[in-house]
Amino acid sequence: MQASCKRCRRTSVLKMLALSLALALGAGCAGKTANIGPVFWPPPPDAPHIQYLTGINTSRDVGEKKNQDAFSLIVTGTDQATRVRKLGKSYGIAAANNKLYLAEIGNMEVVVIDPVKGVFESPSGLLDPRGKLKVPVNVAVDKTGNLYVADTGRGEVVVYAPDGHFVKAIGKEFPPTSKIVAVATYEDNLYLLDAGTGEIRVLDIKSGEQVTTLGKIDKQGQSLVLPTNLSFDDKGFIYVTNTGNNRVMKYDRDGNYLGNVGGIGDRVGNFSRPKGIAVDKAGRIYVVDAAFSMVQVFDDKMHILTFFGEPGHEAGSLNLPAGIAVSNENLDIYQKFAAPGFKVETLIYVVNQLGQEFNIPRISVYGMGKMEGANYDPPPPPKAKDQTKPKAAQ
Repeated sequence: MQASCKRCRRTSVLKMLALSLALALGAGCAGKTANIGPVFWPPPPDAPHIQYLTGINTSRDVGEKKNQDAFSLIVTGTDQATRVRKLGKSYGIAAANNKLYLAEIGNMEVVVIDPVKGVFESPSGLLDPRGKLKVPVNVAVDKTGNLYVADTGRGEVVVYAPDGHFVKAIGKEFPPTSKIVAVATYEDNLYLLDAGTGEIRVLDIKSGEQVTTLGKIDKQGQSLVLPTNLSFDDKGFIYVTNTGNNRVMKYDRDGNYLGNVGGIGDRVGNFSRPKGIAVDKAGRIYVVDAAFSMVQVFDDKMHILTFFGEPGHEAGSLNLPAGIAVSNENLDIYQKFAAPGFKVETLIYVVNQLGQEFNIPRISVYGMGKMEGANYDPPPPPKAKDQTKPKAAQ
């Protein structure tokens, strides 16, 4: 009953937020599931902005063929003859170079999903003893194609070259209390989120030497508190999810605190166990809430726009979501899953840690976009209210 009431409360709030999303979008801008028709957020009769498209559980869901060459990469799975690869329990995900990079905790590896070629691959450096992974939790890719994997089991960030070979490991020089849980790149720097020391370590991406640290500030309420994930927007601002205060904290690259959003609670705009975070080209911020199995979307001023997902067994539901990535690549590949007339503008990939027994895919794929012919214009302003005071009772 309590969960049902929470869902009803969120649904009513969603309708009120539809106008905010319409304003922001107007200004800024194959897994198997039951066939119950298109799943949209917000739901009808509002104009749709997000649609659940499909899910990815195995290499067959991206069209992998038998006897596919893997070049310098290795392919593993339960059926080596046909190289069908089933995804296991995963956490972090990144989208770059028309590919998805998935940190698989269960199988202790990284899976590179190439929907263009229709293959699942893994870095050949995993066969190198120096490149073996233990607990890979998050991934990032730099502008030259190097892959960075935050491995909490090794206590290091493991680096692989664009061709998949092992390059180096970073982290042995950090203090024993250090625990790198996420990694990101921006321009010429590597940003490591250290949950153990509550800071962001900034390294020169070429030399690997630490340049500075961010996230520890003397003023109350401005420091990181048990951080989990981080992301950059196109302007270079840093957004960090924190489970210690259930907030998203915003900083510039000099470490100056710029604000936050969230707080513990069950209302839209609050969080309980925020995990993955991503920012799209339009500046929209996507935050995964593991406890409520949903994703909340904010504008670049950190004002709530909408949410999608929610727990359940239906198409589009989430189950203990963790990582998230957004991308404008491969739109044509996933457009075929969209409802007639719905034009996908941004792809959203959400990793589910649980849910296969309820037919929830390992990776849920959603599309942000617009329906042809729908009215996305903001409504006219309300008429001025009558300012005449009511007459006193006789």
